[in-house]
Amino acid sequence: MISLIVSTLGRTDELERFLATLDTQVFRDFEVILVDQNPDDRLKPLLARHCRLPIQHLRSAKGLSRGRNVGLAVARGEIVSIPDDDCWYPPDLLAEVHSWFQQHTDFAILFTAVRDETGELQGPRRRSVEACECDRNAVWHCGISFNAFLRRSVTQSVGQFDERLGVGCPTVFKSGEETDYFLRALDLGYRVWYQPELSICHPFLRNVKRIRRDIYPRAMGVGFVLRRHGYSLVRLCTNFVARSFGGSLISLCTMDFGMAQVRLLQGCGQLAGYIHAGKLLRCEICVQGECS
Repeated sequence: MISLIVSTLGRTDELERFLATLDTQVFRDFEVILVDQNPDDRLKPLLARHCRLPIQHLRSAKGLSRGRNVGLAVARGEIVSIPDDDCWYPPDLLAEVHSWFQQHTDFAILFTAVRDETGELQGPRRRSVEACECDRNAVWHCGISFNAFLRRSVTQSVGQFDERLGVGCPTVFKSGEETDYFLRALDLGYRVWYQPELSICHPFLRNVKRIRRDIYPRAMGVGFVLRRHGYSLVRLCTNFVARSFGGSLISLCTMDFGMAQVRLLQGCGQLAGYIHAGKLLRCEICVQGECS
């Protein structure tokens, strides 16, 4: 069985599309754990229209990581996925994922490619990446939460998502929860593979105003995870901040001032998150009584 844990807030049309694609799946041994964070009953009509799907309808307080943890606590599948409520699946996807795990017993996590409404490749973040085993470097480019499938052994060993990270969390770190989770799995010795021949679909965000609004706290989450997992300041600057600032400069040269600001905010947020994480992690050590 495959467990699909979907945290949802404020979306109905997008969730309807996702559930509709589950109705068409060739592979039928799956469950949907829908973690509803809406303050009302807006999903009831939608769920009634998809009553033949095996859906557990749960509720939780706001926070993407919090919702996923609620779902993990009840998931029964041998494979677990955490799709976004606005993604959708090709009809053969779950069958292909199930077959892949049967054929690749040495691997515990599978990343697929991500395509938009037109079929254009949108992920991984470096689109030239070919099929590969993911290490601590590649996981940043290939791992996006909604394109990941994990064996149950991984979720049992790694445990919960860090609820200080991700959209809706109570801190300033509005992303990075999935990368943190994948890095924790790598630290435990689990092997990860990126397979571009398999794809899930997700809308391409084209609203620069929205991106500009969200990018700084999301970038802070990246900085936090880098610091938490021992990446050096040099690595941060060369692999992340320099790319962000370089992208800002390129956008300026092409007169794309909106994206220039986005990239500048991204680099500043990555640095700020890294610095802030150092203070927070030192406080945690002191609380645990490990300060001298």
